[in-house]
Amino acid sequence: MTDPRPQMAQYAAHLATYTPAQNKPVTEIVIFKLKDAQSAEAMDYFEKQIIANNRHGKGIRRQSWGFSASDPHTLVWQLDWEKIQDHWEYWQTDGFLPLIAAIDKLFVEGRPLVRHYEFKPEGMLGEEVQRVAVWNEGDEKAKEEGERKLREMTKEGGKAVSKKDGYAVDMDETSWRCLVKGYQSLEDAKRDDVAGPEGCENHVVKFKSDDGK
Repeated sequence: MTDPRPQMAQYAAHLATYTPAQNKPVTEIVIFKLKDAQSAEAMDYFEKQIIANNRHGKGIRRQSWGFSASDPHTLVWQLDWEKIQDHWEYWQTDGFLPLIAAIDKLFVEGRPLVRHYEFKPEGMLGEEVQRVAVWNEGDEKAKEEGERKLREMTKEGGKAVSKKDGYAVDMDETSWRCLVKGYQSLEDAKRDDVAGPEGCENHVVKFKSDDGK
């Protein structure tokens, strides 16, 4: 495998010119598509090669990960970063190499759906079971649909015990939005199903988590 770090260093330098994303806590959410269907072996490999390797990474406050209960070929990974610059710096460390090797082994080729979101209050939810919905409000029509669907997905009377939403802070990707909802059980999450906007990635996940301690 060609060492990707020099190229990532150039990319990080480019991103560093976009200052609105910087110096604030963000939650990275990655939606991976597996080459093969979910399995215990795939999860074990992901945890040993990616989660354990990242455990004490600079700026990582917490990680959570799990298979989608909605799609047998999806895995969702969340990371709370102290600031987005810590992630850019991570790309240039030795720890980045086994992560890229594991991603190449487990997941379909190409960039996954990955964005850094600014939630208020900051950070991912604490519930083990969550619904994670991500979509792009790239034009006025999509934004209107997104707002309408967000109202439907967050209306009172559902089974969620917590929720938050926010926009991505990434350069040229600030029209991406994420809604996360926490539940007491998978059954509650599945009963609370509401379709997201067109093109939305909408997954119920039972997360494992690690705060590096």
